[in-house]
Amino acid sequence: MERRVRPLVLTWLALMALLALTAGCALLRLGWLNTAISLAVALAKALLVAFVFMRLKRAPALLRLAAVAGAVTLVLLFGLALTDYTTRTELKAPWQQPATVAPRLGSR
Repeated sequence: MERRVRPLVLTWLALMALLALTAGCALLRLGWLNTAISLAVALAKALLVAFVFMRLKRAPALLRLAAVAGAVTLVLLFGLALTDYTTRTELKAPWQQPATVAPRLGSR
């Protein structure tokens, strides 16, 4: 196997293993731990893609800065959405009783 191809194949195999872990975790009933495991696996997949396929490790400083700025923006947006979600009060919707309609039998 060529020297340039080997890291790509190993990364692909790692991504397939992480995919299998994600699918296996979805089938288990672990409660909140499912979400934590899935997010950790997603982060690992994103880092593999960023460092191997996007070659951020050897990229120029400006390109790495742009990637970090995108990640910081994403974290900021998730953080703002989370603060909005956690600070809202739960309002109970008033329930309306369904109107009862007498059944029509025949064609009157």
